[in-house]
Amino acid sequence: MSDETTVGREPVQIVELEQPACASTYGIGTCAAVVNDTGTRKCFNTRSSCQDPDNYDPTALLVWRFAKPAAVLPRDLYEESGFATFKTNPIPSLLSVSTNPTRINVGGGGRDSSPLGRRSTVSITLQDHLWDDSIGDFYSAERPLALWDDVTEKLPGEQYNPLERGTFWTKWLARNPYHSRFLVRVYDGYLGQDIDDMQVRLYILDHIEGPSSDRVVLVAKDPLRLADGKRTQFPAVSDIELAGAITDIQTAAIDVSCAESELTADFGNTGATRYLRIEDEILEYTGHAASGVNWRLSGVTRSSLGTTAAAHDDEEKCQRVGRYEALEVWNIAADLLLNHTSIDSDFIDTDQWDDEGEAFLSPFTLTGTVAQPMPVVTLIGELTEQCPFYLWWDEREQLIPIRAVRPPIGDIVKTITDESNVLRDSSVLREDHDQRISRIFLYYDEKDPTKAAGDIGNYSSIRGRIDADAESEDQHGDVRIRQIFSRWLTTGPQAIQTTARLLARFRDQVQTLSLKVDAKDRAISTADVIDVTARAVVDETGSTVTSRWQVVALEEIVSGETVRLDMQRFEFLGRFWIWADELAPDYDAATDGEKEDNAYYSDDDGSPGDGDFGYQWV
Repeated sequence: MSDETTVGREPVQIVELEQPACASTYGIGTCAAVVNDTGTRKCFNTRSSCQDPDNYDPTALLVWRFAKPAAVLPRDLYEESGFATFKTNPIPSLLSVSTNPTRINVGGGGRDSSPLGRRSTVSITLQDHLWDDSIGDFYSAERPLALWDDVTEKLPGEQYNPLERGTFWTKWLARNPYHSRFLVRVYDGYLGQDIDDMQVRLYILDHIEGPSSDRVVLVAKDPLRLADGKRTQFPAVSDIELAGAITDIQTAAIDVSCAESELTADFGNTGATRYLRIEDEILEYTGHAASGVNWRLSGVTRSSLGTTAAAHDDEEKCQRVGRYEALEVWNIAADLLLNHTSIDSDFIDTDQWDDEGEAFLSPFTLTGTVAQPMPVVTLIGELTEQCPFYLWWDEREQLIPIRAVRPPIGDIVKTITDESNVLRDSSVLREDHDQRISRIFLYYDEKDPTKAAGDIGNYSSIRGRIDADAESEDQHGDVRIRQIFSRWLTTGPQAIQTTARLLARFRDQVQTLSLKVDAKDRAISTADVIDVTARAVVDETGSTVTSRWQVVALEEIVSGETVRLDMQRFEFLGRFWIWADELAPDYDAATDGEKEDNAYYSDDDGSPGDGDFGYQWV
């Protein structure tokens, strides 16, 4: 039991809203013609108020900071960098910050959340108030009343008073209607701490509610929301039509009507070889050339990718087809996110993805066809379920990491106990029986990608696995079936690994453990593997035992004071490592570091030497 807290340290929470702004000074350079020729009122350095859109330059930043009115904050946070960046002192209008943390779906196999887990969201409630436009309107001193309204009580040319016109948020919303992808940061720290040393979480603004009752609510979500079904599809919906009927054997003089970009867009890694679906046929083409107002396809192959050629009518709708050939699973996922959503490439550390993939996912080199537009999140969900990996938004590191479903090889396994970390009476153990499975059937090596996914006859192979013990009366006593229809898997070893992993993980009820720790333990992160000693977990005698768990969600429920950890029983127990280099020394001669970095054969007694526990093959 731990009663230690951060006593004496006053928590501080600061919210930032990053507003892109035009870097051009109004009336100088490219904007001069607007001032001299139109005579209209000056802009607010935002896109909606710009009168010269061709020269709009949104490379400047105006960063609004907000804090709670009662917070005693340093007043030296204001930063200025030329005309490019302005960061305000905290405006005392923050009322509350409410979060729903990221919840990872390890391996994509859990059916209680989306394939990418639960997206993290934050709701920030702010008080609306009068605002003098000292920041936000760089030309307020130059605005004559005559250019604003028809009020005649004041003399023409008399300066307007911004405090008499609107409130902070009514004016901000009028000036920034295109705000749905602005960045939002939440800083959690302590009084006296520099803002750069505080813990920071990053989100993307989704929408703003209000003003209502003098309040607004900023609703922001993690960047993986940009991969959901409403926003992104692979391949994109095509606007292509046949420009003339074709026979079932025709390969020349096939014309289509569309923008050229419809034919050249890349959907996969097949290079100049591209695919077009017409009804239930997929044809292949390698080039195109102008044919009057249309485009004539060249290098055409009919009845491609297992489909059957047919005659097609004039003006028949056509759809581009996505295809990956012999590409590693992590590179498919990266391509889907980076090239077919609006997720910023800065959010993916490609070195980390390559290191993890090459070490643990190399057997999953895949070939797959997507014959109709599908949400990117759905396709990545298929990959995470059928190949042993998962990804999530790390709001603290501001990255999307990738992790294979694997032992904690090379990772530090943290330890928490009732005595040192867990807050009194906060441990809760739960079991989820709904996700249990006792038999799994995987259909793979797809024949015709235009057919329905659930068509059993459309797959060349099936891999079934049944756990009869789990179905017996002296264990769970019922049958739980999962079927998977794979467009990606093509080999028996891939299917064996997938079915074995899923059945092993879900043959029994999924156990979860929730507990609270003090903010001093906030260094724990989502996806960390932890050895836990808590009174909620005991053996058959009732004695407390140490067990291994993985953090699937983490939430700072009281800023600066209390963190809740939601964990799932970790499935890898034992000593694991990867195959050692052939030049590695024998176990007896190896250093402690080499024993940690390499795997060794065990003796007949299961030990590599000195009575140590043996390694297990991953």
